[in-house]
Parts: sequence; structure tokens; C-alpha cells
Amino acid sequence: MISPQSFTVADVGCDHAYISIALIKRCLASQVIAMDVRRGPLEIAKRNVKAYAMEEKIELRLSDGLDKLDIGEADTIIIAGMGGLLIKSILEKGESILADANKPPALILQPQSDIREVRIFLYAQAYHIVQETMLEEEGKYYTVLKAMPGKKDGCFSDAEWLYGKYNLEGRCAVLQTYLQKENRVLENILAGLQQTIEKAGESGNFVSEKTLERMDSVKKEIAINLSAMEYYKNT
Repeated sequence: MISPQSFTVADVGCDHAYISIALIKRCLASQVIAMDVRRGPLEIAKRNVKAYAMEEKIELRLSDGLDKLDIGEADTIIIAGMGGLLIKSILEKGESILADANKPPALILQPQSDIREVRIFLYAQAYHIVQETMLEEEGKYYTVLKAMPGKKDGCFSDAEWLYGKYNLEGRCAVLQTYLQKENRVLENILAGLQQTIEKAGESGNFVSEKTLERMDSVKKEIAINLSAMEYYKNT
């Protein structure tokens, strides 16, 4: 998802700088600013960068999110391997960088959770998603998305906000497997809740409001899941 025209990429939350090193090795960036809030990982990153003799190509910075990145300094920002709400918080704090009138950066994000909230936030910030993909490794699923500056209509369905319009339209094979797996999990949860309610009725016990709310929520999740799977019916 890195544009060939990328000159300076900011790798936020770089950890041991593996992404930063890969970008330089593959000639996908001229310079990388690798930033992390923790000194320990940055020390390891420093050793890794030195081992690949990339000190002139990769600059390491101790930074809380985008705090140490100047406006217009990077044309692409990568934030990967964090919770979606943390990514959203980092982007909110760095709003001045996203709102740069001269050079707003492309964003490549890999939220570990709350992906729907990240998508909604991007459109609220006058960004729009141009590409998405889903990957699976060792039984875990990862969504990566690319967003570009420019306000566009964000009137998506619940399924598109949750699973990604481009993932669904592109009939991403990994997403299809994920949807099927999620459907089984949700159906099992629903069956368990129904069993709990039935047993309570048989014994004359009170069914908590929390249980009923959870059942309603799961039913809605299943409906969204099934609407997403409609994309794959004819493939």
C-alpha cells in the first residue's frame, strides 16, 4: 500500500523498526522516521538499523504518537499493530498534521480492534479509504487499510463500516473465511443465551436485563454478518 512516490514515511509505534527496515530494503521509501513512545524498543531498533547499515536512511525518535513529527515532514504515515481506539487517539492528537493544506499525508493503518470506529473517524476527518485487505497468520486476522486526504461520502451500510467496503466489494477470500468463522461463534453465543433464558423460564427464575440486551446485540451482529456474506453468494 506504500505509494512508489513516497519520499519520507513515518513509522509510528515502530517497535524494533522491522517495517522501517523493510521499506528501505524494498526501495519503497527514500527516508523513514521511526518513532516509538518506549526507549527499550527504540534501543533494539537502533541496533537493527545499524546492523543493516541504514543509519542515514532511518531516523529514530522517541515520540508519543505524532508529537515529534513536524507538519509536512512525511508524505505517508504508518500506524500498525495497535488497538483501533489508540490509533484514533494518536490521529486526533496529530490533527494539525492531517489538516495540513499543503501536504496532508496518506495513512496506512492496521488496527487490532475497533476497526469500524477507525473507519468512521477517517471520514469525519475529511479522509477517505481507497484500499483495504485482510490477512491471516497463525489463526489471527488482520485488516490493513489505506486512506487518502479528501472528503468523500461516507454513507456505508453497517456491514461496510464493520468489515470494509473494499474488502467486501473485492470479495476478499480471507474476509470470507473470517465471516464464516465469526458466524459460527455468534450462533454458538446466541444458542447459549437462548438456553440460559429457557432454563430460567422453566425454573421460574428472573432473566436479567443484561442477558436480554446481550441477546439482542448478538442478533444484530448476526444480521450484519449475514448481510456481509451476501457479497460472496455468487462466487
